[in-house]
Amino acid sequence: MIELQHRATPTELLSEFVAANPQLTPADFSSVAFQPVKRQVKADLNADQGGLCVYCEKPLGPNEGQIDHIKPKDGPHGHPHLCFSYVNYAHSCINPKTCGQQKKSGLLPIEPQPGCNAEWMLSTDGTIMPIAGLSRQRRHAVVQTRDMLGLNKDANLVDERKRWLASVLAIGQAQPQDMLLFLQTAPYRHILATVLL
Repeated sequence: MIELQHRATPTELLSEFVAANPQLTPADFSSVAFQPVKRQVKADLNADQGGLCVYCEKPLGPNEGQIDHIKPKDGPHGHPHLCFSYVNYAHSCINPKTCGQQKKSGLLPIEPQPGCNAEWMLSTDGTIMPIAGLSRQRRHAVVQTRDMLGLNKDANLVDERKRWLASVLAIGQAQPQDMLLFLQTAPYRHILATVLL
């Protein structure tokens, strides 16, 4: 998961839209009037996230995917007051098995933010697992977050992470001085970094 740090100044079009429409509801998020704002927000989130899906870390273009509400805008865990808050947005891929499509309106125990990867690791088989030594409560939070996002559910995603892990380990053995540079541009770089810490 990306250790997401939103830009200090939200998308200007978003701020202008919210200021001009003080009575917004979650239904307005899908309105025709909001579509140009949504495109710009998605591009800004893509830049904030280094061109990766916030949850699975697959490469994602600025016009691809969807804007996911980290805290859902509606449903049983809804936070409608955060529906138009930039810091509650993340750029997510569209895959029915994973990420925002799998999470739906669930409330994640672990959200994409600095330090979010501290309690899980990438196994050599490409699966994401809780680190050893966690309390039962923390282990449950890690497993629940991973499973809510379907991060081990898509076999292609698991296989791709396994291949990238093999590449990282090979570079670490052959050219350890190039490891940091490689990780700065690799997909899955946040979860791959858990293997090297």
